[in-house]
Order: sequence, then C-alpha cells, then structure tokens
Amino acid sequence: MPGRITGHLRLITPTATRAGTNLVTRGGGEIVARRLFGAEAAPVDRVGLGFARDSADADATKLTPPDTDIAADALSAPLPQEALSFVTDLDGIVRVSVAAEFTPIADLEDVTEAGLFAGDTLYNQVVFEPVTLRTGQRVTFFWDIDIPFGD
Repeated sequence: MPGRITGHLRLITPTATRAGTNLVTRGGGEIVARRLFGAEAAPVDRVGLGFARDSADADATKLTPPDTDIAADALSAPLPQEALSFVTDLDGIVRVSVAAEFTPIADLEDVTEAGLFAGDTLYNQVVFEPVTLRTGQRVTFFWDIDIPFGD
C-alpha cells in the first residue's frame, strides 16, 4: 500500500465538532526526513490555531493570524509526549494518534485552522468550518496521521 503520509483532524468542543484533512508542509516533510536519519530537528511539540479560509500550499510556514489583536500565546498550547500514541499492527500503515488538549485563555471567534509545530516549524495545516472557542472551555484536537509501508 504505497502512498503519502496522510492525516485527518477532529476538533471537539462541548458544543461543536469539526473535521478536516491534513496538509503536510515542506517544513513538516523536512522534519520527518531529518529525524528519520538522526539529523538535528525539533520534535512536534505544540498545537496552534489560525484563521485561514483555504488550505495553504506546501511552502506555508505559519498559520493565518486573526484580524483582531490576540496575543500569540492565546493561539497555541504545548503538546506533551503523553498526547501521542502509535499503532503498528494496521494493514499497510503505522498510525500516529494525537490527542491535543487546548484551553483558550481568550475568546476566539471563527477559528478555522489548526496545525502542529516542531519549535517554530509548521509541520501541517488543517482547515475546517468556523468554530468559536470560549475562555476556559476544554477543546480537544484529535489527529490520526497514517504513514504507509509495504508495496
């Protein structure tokens, strides 16, 4: 089952669910390649939010900022290693599952984009229907990233 690394996102809040398909950036591909061969590369360690209405292209390096003044730290959260799990016994793929929790420190209107970061490098981008996130609300981002192997 040859193919590309693919990913899908589900965002779940107490009042809404959103879904979207992953776009791996050029920087994300470089992270995978560098780590695979032991070269210096930061691990994916943060989830970020943005406001894009369309999918980025592979050369994207950041998520789309809001039109209003929102502090950068209100748009990201750390991704602890405990948020990751790996399944290796699927047919033709290894699946990395990510369960990233995010608790907004400010009200965020019309969030439409999420991504995973390794340090300052954007690994991926997902665009979804607008959702409003409220201060203190518990939000969970679930990514399933499939890495193919075999023929």
